Amino acid sequence: MKSHDENVISEVLRTYLPELTSPELVRHVGARLRAATAEDGRSEKRRPARPADYDPSLDSDGLFHDYFAHFVRPWADLVARGADASPAVADTHTVVEDFLTGQTGVVSRLMLRTLVEVLHQRRSRGLLDGDTPEERYAAFRRWTNSEAGHRELLDTYGHLFHLVDCRVEAAARYVVDLIGEATAHRGRLGALVGVTGDAPALTGISVGEGDTHNGGTSVAQVHFAGGGRVLYKPHPIEAEQGYNSFVAWMNARLGTDLPTFSVLPTGHGGFVEFVPTQEYAGEQKDYYARIGTVAGILFLLKATDIHFENVVSCAAGPVVIDTETLLSPRLTAPEAYDDGSAAKLGARTIQESIIGSGLLPLVVRAGDKGPGMDIGAIGYDTGQPAPYKSLGLQNPGRDDMFVSMVTTRTTEPNANLAVQRATELPVTAQRDIIKAEFRRVLEHTAAHRDEVMDAVERFLGDARFRHVNQATIFYAQFLRMATHPLAMADPVVRAAVLHRVVLLTGDNPALADEEVRQMAEGDVPYFSYSARTRALYAGGRVVREDALAEPPLETVRSRIQGLDEDVIARETRLIDHSFVNKLPSDGERTGFVPVRAAGRSAVTVGRARLVAEAERIGDRLLTTLVTSQDPRHPATWIAPQVTTDSQSQWSPGTLGYDLYGGSSGPALVLAGLARETGRRDFADAARRVLDPIEEQLRSGRLAEQGVSVGGMTGMAGTVYAVAVARQILDEPDGDRLADLAGELARCSRTEAGTDLLSGMAGALAVTLALHRRATDPAEKRAVAEAAATVAAAEVRALGGIGLGLDDPADARVTTYTGYAHGAMGIAPVLIRYGTELADPQVRDLGLRILSAVLDSYDEEDRDWPRVWGEPERSYGWCHGAPGLLLGALTAEEYAAGAVPAPVLARLAELTLARGFGNNPTYCHGDLASAEVVALGERKLPGLFGDGVEDLYPRLFGEVLERYEQRWDTKYAYTNSLMVGESGLAWSVLHHLDPEVHPSVLRFS
Repeated sequence: MKSHDENVISEVLRTYLPELTSPELVRHVGARLRAATAEDGRSEKRRPARPADYDPSLDSDGLFHDYFAHFVRPWADLVARGADASPAVADTHTVVEDFLTGQTGVVSRLMLRTLVEVLHQRRSRGLLDGDTPEERYAAFRRWTNSEAGHRELLDTYGHLFHLVDCRVEAAARYVVDLIGEATAHRGRLGALVGVTGDAPALTGISVGEGDTHNGGTSVAQVHFAGGGRVLYKPHPIEAEQGYNSFVAWMNARLGTDLPTFSVLPTGHGGFVEFVPTQEYAGEQKDYYARIGTVAGILFLLKATDIHFENVVSCAAGPVVIDTETLLSPRLTAPEAYDDGSAAKLGARTIQESIIGSGLLPLVVRAGDKGPGMDIGAIGYDTGQPAPYKSLGLQNPGRDDMFVSMVTTRTTEPNANLAVQRATELPVTAQRDIIKAEFRRVLEHTAAHRDEVMDAVERFLGDARFRHVNQATIFYAQFLRMATHPLAMADPVVRAAVLHRVVLLTGDNPALADEEVRQMAEGDVPYFSYSARTRALYAGGRVVREDALAEPPLETVRSRIQGLDEDVIARETRLIDHSFVNKLPSDGERTGFVPVRAAGRSAVTVGRARLVAEAERIGDRLLTTLVTSQDPRHPATWIAPQVTTDSQSQWSPGTLGYDLYGGSSGPALVLAGLARETGRRDFADAARRVLDPIEEQLRSGRLAEQGVSVGGMTGMAGTVYAVAVARQILDEPDGDRLADLAGELARCSRTEAGTDLLSGMAGALAVTLALHRRATDPAEKRAVAEAAATVAAAEVRALGGIGLGLDDPADARVTTYTGYAHGAMGIAPVLIRYGTELADPQVRDLGLRILSAVLDSYDEEDRDWPRVWGEPERSYGWCHGAPGLLLGALTAEEYAAGAVPAPVLARLAELTLARGFGNNPTYCHGDLASAEVVALGERKLPGLFGDGVEDLYPRLFGEVLERYEQRWDTKYAYTNSLMVGESGLAWSVLHHLDPEVHPSVLRFS
């Protein structure tokens, strides 16, 4: 496209920024796209000279390297002249070769996608001669290097060639400037550790592999004769100098010996000692003690971005090698709806805690799926899948080569002693050593606040720092997207792709515009600030005078002056949270035996003891509750976040609204404790969570946020928690149940899924629970209508009311057979709905699904599969016999005889044999199995035989009571109802009174 009218601009916005809904931002970005078009029309594009005729011997791997190198060579001459003119450069050097190698890689990353796209176009149009893919590739290369081909490429992708030439020129001039810096400070370079001689001779400069900033500059390795090397950083390095001085100062006061490195500031940047990657020479316990000391110092200095690439371990210990992100500021932000919300306050607490520094284990993910990648300095290890896919070239040297998105694994070596590689110390010991030393640093500071603050101001008060507005990985994604051929051919498309950054920085248009400007030049955006002002800078210009909420030095002053035991306890608790996903699973087995040994007396536990344990858990929930400053928003907790995907769990965060792992579960527990103990503080805390959630549910605001309707993990579970808690607290509202059921009906769509845990079977089960609770006839009718709507949506999603009539195998409606994720959770809900609300067709569908599950029985091992026809077996509520038995018992309530007695007996046998001793949780552990046994014994006395009548008291005494003091597992650190301590408390309440405190396992 050569011109762009308003319709085209609007279409580009819809295509490349569909998430942009704010009218103000749409207008702003539209104006920026028009400006980009106008600027592109005014600017004169560079048109690099044509390459020499294609020589296949220079392209043996078929990766275009000869082509890319052509655009680097003219600027290599400038580098060669700079090297020849400097007395600091050795007679024999690799400076020019280093430049050619590095910049050829840069050009490849910019041009490759476009060349492959043009190759595909010419192949599709039959414009390539040759009988084989290799011959046709060679024909394409002859065309790219021809006069006509070069002219066509320049005309179509003028911006690409212009950008390439500008980037390579910038890199060349940077190398020449760096040579000048080395020449001017040659006599001082010998002061850096690793450099020998009074006038060291420069032999090589490695530039181009890392991210570039500020016009194509990046950190460079400078090599000298004799093997010495240093790093050159093209930005002020007073922060590095000040940090190392502060560490040395703290060493003297703490009696520690953390290693530091030497620094040589220059006019434009500075040289720093190269810290070699080495295995730590001491014991592992001493290494983690040093990590604890570093963690304490980084917390005092409010450091961020200290991830695995910015910490290097040498023989003397860990060294922070990039300290430009100290005294991290809080930006000024416009007023927002969630200001004052507990979720926002909690997220800020985490961000500004030691977790936010990046030093400790820290998992990042692309969206909500996948295992994520640990980028923490002591969490990172090779072999991890990268969170974002990368470009991979397939079939090089052929005309059918193509670029694909591939998942790569981390390969960068690192000598930091990763948690999982420390074989001499268990994870818990590593964590506790770090916590102890971290606490020592903070306690020392609390006892000497003024002295420590004076040192911070003396060493860092006049330094400049870098503000990382968004994670570099996000900027890298935008820059990669901008290399797409469409973006390279059309300036407005390229501008739109880069303006996706407003989705992250939309609340600050000035910063977003600056981010786009820098990315348009091919750089990762770089902002800086000083310790004593509120201004934010970029490229030597003020982006915004009042960008920072307060001068960073004052933020650190407040942190140090405010240090007390509460702060120290909070931070050490967060260290616990950062290690949760590293705790070994082999310690989770409870070993509980459900059947009392013959000859043993039955165990009893008094009500007071049971209540005391639940109350103790409740008190911890009160202590850790994060309260909103704005009553429109619910209170919440900071804890390891859990989902039903075992790969996506246990990273610290603020809890959402769901029943499975969110805040509504602990709130339900607090409501139960308020009734059981009469304590008002429990009731008040429950209301601080539930009142705003209920308002958001009934007003439709929660649905507007895209929350799934599903059972445990979506809106339905939250509705259930609200309804049950209100009944427990005796807080009637004549319209509540109808309103809540109506929201579930309104949000039930086929794309929501069908299972109990996260789909519409869960929504239908909750709607039926509301129907049973409704007492007013009009409200009961309204809830029944909502249930009919949900049931209809569920039936459509399953495949229709006649599913399984022609072929019983069609009734295998999900991948799994089990209760939470599979068909056995769906069947009893449909049977119950059809029975209670007189819909025989839905009831029959439920019975057919039930039969399909029962028919999957494997005679060989007398068990049921986790996946239809597969050998895997499971033994939890979520998958396996306990959940299958729960579904069967529920089905029997509404369709007596639907499950044969021998089947019930075998499920009971499997539950006792395999359903206990794995872990203490509801989801896949002892709590659920114990509840299923209790339900079975109430409905079918004697189903489990002798020795189970005291099962729960024994489980309580052997496993549940003071669990977190006896079992150092991940389950001890989460508030989750289904896999954490809230579940332990609810199980006590349910045991005491199953009518008042119903089973959450089946939304009873």
